[in-house]
Amino acid sequence: MGTMRRGIVVEGRGSQVRVQFDDSDGVISPWLDVAQGSTIGKQSFHRFKPGELVRCYLDRKGESGEALHAIYNDQSPAPADSDDVVHLVMPDGSTVVWEPGQLTATNVGGASVTLAGGKIIIDGDVEVSGNLTVGGSTDLTDTKINGITQTGS
Repeated sequence: MGTMRRGIVVEGRGSQVRVQFDDSDGVISPWLDVAQGSTIGKQSFHRFKPGELVRCYLDRKGESGEALHAIYNDQSPAPADSDDVVHLVMPDGSTVVWEPGQLTATNVGGASVTLAGGKIIIDGDVEVSGNLTVGGSTDLTDTKINGITQTGS
């Protein structure tokens, strides 16, 4: 039987971290594996950063274990406050947000792509490299194509 402990990540390498446990006079753990969502086929990877508050499971002697997940706190609050939202924040500030019926990816520069209500909404400049095929009607208002300006509808 092991124990659950909370601590602050102090170092990382590969898929492992070392954690300092404040409830044990600042004892630093041995290298702990970071639990991952999947490691074969569809893979996911993350490693906690130094300074992150994490929950760990350690064996009875505290000689091995796993860092299970990070814990939001006053210094690092959750990016959303809803049971109906999945909100991912990337290191550069870019986000991916899923809400019922809508998925939006926004980069740090402010451009975004939203899928909602059967539409794809792009906010930002669009660059196409290759062919573009449009099936259906095209509504071009207030546009300039090859130096020719069209206004109105």
